Amino acid sequence: MALPATYYHPKTSTASKAPLEVIDLLAATPSSVPFATRVRELSLNPTLQQKVLQQESGLPSVPEASSNSCRHLTVADEKELATEMLLLRHRFTELVFKSGKFRQAALTIIQNIYLFKNRKIFFGTPHSVSSSDERQQALHLFSTPPSTSSLCLANTFQHLILARVWNRILSQATDKDLQEQPYVELHAVVEKLNTIRNIYILLTTGLVKKLATRINAIYKESVSFDDAIQIGSFGIARAAYRYHPSSGIRFSTYAANWVFKEIQRQSLDGRLIRISTHTVEQFSKAAKNSETENFNKFLTRIESATTTGDLLASGYASLSSHAAASDDLSLATDLESRELRAILLQAIDHLLSDKCSDIIKRKYGFPPYQDQEQSVIAISKVYGVTRGSIYQLEQAALKKLHQHLQSV
Repeated sequence: MALPATYYHPKTSTASKAPLEVIDLLAATPSSVPFATRVRELSLNPTLQQKVLQQESGLPSVPEASSNSCRHLTVADEKELATEMLLLRHRFTELVFKSGKFRQAALTIIQNIYLFKNRKIFFGTPHSVSSSDERQQALHLFSTPPSTSSLCLANTFQHLILARVWNRILSQATDKDLQEQPYVELHAVVEKLNTIRNIYILLTTGLVKKLATRINAIYKESVSFDDAIQIGSFGIARAAYRYHPSSGIRFSTYAANWVFKEIQRQSLDGRLIRISTHTVEQFSKAAKNSETENFNKFLTRIESATTTGDLLASGYASLSSHAAASDDLSLATDLESRELRAILLQAIDHLLSDKCSDIIKRKYGFPPYQDQEQSVIAISKVYGVTRGSIYQLEQAALKKLHQHLQSV
């Protein structure tokens, strides 16, 4: 399943302020060229090309008796796609290097590299070279007018640097600039990068489904299985831009971490009371290493955060952590739960807009959708908008409900 193209118009949006999660996916104008045509333009080997086109069109494998792995990435496929991705990143870096305006954008990013967590700039920089030395080399390279239009492969931008440079270029461009040849060439490279990204996504649908069944129960409280698959595809995309066989592992192994991280991030961000990633990681580590003290410590944090989340999910849990932990479902506790449910439903009806109210009711199975929880995908189809729009409305509604419940 391909990701939708996103594009920040420099005059109508704030590209420079776009979140890193969006910048990372390389914004581009929606292409008028069919996906199948863009795949053919990559000139991949015939076997891989046929596999991609069959998967995209939903056609059965030919022959049917062939191995079940025919629609999956083979070692040879991974090497070819990773090589194409690296060569396109190198082409992007060369185009930036040749243009004075683009070099200035690159210098702005490189000058501020110390602000980033991932400070590696070039693909081929040896591990023995420090971050500060690499930064000085990069500043010298892009501040000097080029005597040649070519760069060695080692000086290819790492993906995160490339994404930030591209975002910077877009944020500074005018409508007239976007029609000029240097911008057109650069956009064509970005479009090819995104095409390869989508090929990875198409050929790893089985992997994402398998990984989605293995997510922690904490995350399942916030995202459905269908949502986890959709979110996981973003993890595949982030891995696709970065993967290279020189890492010494298969793409499936490399991408699994990105898929889990993406599901983890979006599920925790969508909770009524958020649980930090650090808490979940430390809880898992303590459970694995049988560290009783840390296990109980982080379990308490998770349970306290889960109480209010469960209230929204089921409508029956108590906001009192004592009542939630008690096994004695007395009449008083039952009455308290009903009262809290009534408060919650009243807040949903009166505090939220009609659209947000309906989204919350559909997502969490409140009347008139009792026991019929709907995924974000299903809700987005009802309203004819993107999944991201539904997520934004849901999170805004949850924030408003959270503030109200704290004051009750």
